[in-house]
Amino acid sequence: MRTPKYFDGTTSTGKAISGLLRDALAEISKQAGCQGHDILAAWSEVLGAKFANLTKATGIQDGVLTVKVKSSTLYSLLHQHEKPRLLARLQELFPRAGIRDIVFRVGRFM
Repeated sequence: MRTPKYFDGTTSTGKAISGLLRDALAEISKQAGCQGHDILAAWSEVLGAKFANLTKATGIQDGVLTVKVKSSTLYSLLHQHEKPRLLARLQELFPRAGIRDIVFRVGRFM
């Protein structure tokens, strides 16, 4: 990093956090296609009422939706049998989001 011209050594060369956060959030929204929250909110509708309370979509990164599931049995069911249907439905509802995969993780969620 360069020292600014006429720097006297007593003033701060840092940037305001509000400007950095605004830029970072704008970039995140751009990458997620401004639909990240919509996808996470729509997960229970896509999955169906039967299993909605046993799973939680936790995030999307690089086109991969991460979903926490309550048990290994449910993990097996979703991963082996329901994943293609769920992925197709998400791609149909959110074509601009670029969802290319769903990753299921067994774990606790609130």
